[in-house]
Amino acid sequence: MNVNNNIAFSRQLIKSSNTLRLFGYVILVLVALIIIALIYVPWMQTVNAKGQVTALSPSERPQYIESQIVGRVSEWKVKEGQMIKKGDTIVVFEDIDPKFIDPDIINNTQQQLTATEDRARSIIQQIDAFKKQVTAEQEAQKYSVQFAQEALKQANQKSISLEAQLKLENLNLEVALQRFQDRKDLYEKGLKSVREYEQAKISYQEAQTKIERLQADLTASRNAESQAEANVKNKMAEGNSKILKSLADESKSIESMSSITSSIAKSKSELNSIIQRRTAGVVKAQVDCRIVRLYSFGKGEIVKQGEPLAIIAPVSRDQAVEVYVSGNDAPLIQPGTSVRIQFDGFPALQVSGWPQATVGTYGGIVQIIDVVDDDNARGMFRVIIKPDTSMKNEIWPSQEYLRPGTMVRTWMQLNQVPLGYELWRQFNGLPLSPNKPTGGARATKKSKEDEGEKKSYE
Repeated sequence: MNVNNNIAFSRQLIKSSNTLRLFGYVILVLVALIIIALIYVPWMQTVNAKGQVTALSPSERPQYIESQIVGRVSEWKVKEGQMIKKGDTIVVFEDIDPKFIDPDIINNTQQQLTATEDRARSIIQQIDAFKKQVTAEQEAQKYSVQFAQEALKQANQKSISLEAQLKLENLNLEVALQRFQDRKDLYEKGLKSVREYEQAKISYQEAQTKIERLQADLTASRNAESQAEANVKNKMAEGNSKILKSLADESKSIESMSSITSSIAKSKSELNSIIQRRTAGVVKAQVDCRIVRLYSFGKGEIVKQGEPLAIIAPVSRDQAVEVYVSGNDAPLIQPGTSVRIQFDGFPALQVSGWPQATVGTYGGIVQIIDVVDDDNARGMFRVIIKPDTSMKNEIWPSQEYLRPGTMVRTWMQLNQVPLGYELWRQFNGLPLSPNKPTGGARATKKSKEDEGEKKSYE
């Protein structure tokens, strides 16, 4: 009896209270819910990075204004923090280079250039005149040679005519001689009278006289022919001499023109250099911008060429974010990757794995990722992010509030995986993967669906 009582008493002692029993049930339910959440609750994998606000266009990023010449500060036209327009003057210099110190150097160089150009025009007119003179000399030579050749032709024809007449008269002389000899023989035999003998003799003498006269004329005609031929050569040589002289004068003028053209080019270059030098002495804004900082150069101080004068912040119409990611994460990021951005000075609540639960962040899209690491060779790769224009309700703040250089934090969104897998990956120190994890029929089915979506997108 005592034993039974002791057992009942012991059971009474070890029996759990209703509160503890309820607490145990609650713990079991929570564990079951956590396991279900780890299996089914989705988690967005992200790559975190820090950086700053910048601009996509290099011309809209903060930049230095530098002195282009060695000069003395004459007057500052702006103040720090002032908004200026493109073309507004920032500072004016006085050139102290001895070559450009003359205040009338532009007018003097312009007058020198004008005088050289006038001389060039005069030489061009001379060249035209020499060209016309060459043409005129060629025409004169042509006509004078033609006239001399015509005279030569006439002399040649006259010589041919005289030679023909001489041949005919030689025949007549032979006939007259034969007749004279016949009359002489008959006269000596008494068969012909003295009168017939004398007539035959006179005819023979007249034939001799004609031949002598024709020979003299032929000799004179041949001399005239030689003179006409020499005259043709003389006219040709004389014309060539005049033409060559005109060509030489033209060539000399062309040579002078080349020298003057070189002088004109040199004068124009000097004039442009002087104008550019004077223009460089007035430093103007190249874009609409705000003066961030002016370096301490008082009026009258000497500024060296290339020395910075001011820092300006151009008005940016194309905002962007510049961040750096490690070599581990760079292969996972591609242009078009979605990004959540938190700007300094703008309160936000960010849950990287659940983008839909975030408050105060802004959407972005990866625009560029460098193919090489940064200049310091730290193995970090630059990523440029632009605003996501598809999210109309998440327009980035204006430049008035979101200034270049503002620090940012970003979460670049990669794969959507089960929460349990993500915890398991982080507990084991495994890196992110460009592919979604596979495991079981559900994961396989999801992987196939993603592949189908990728193909349809391509």
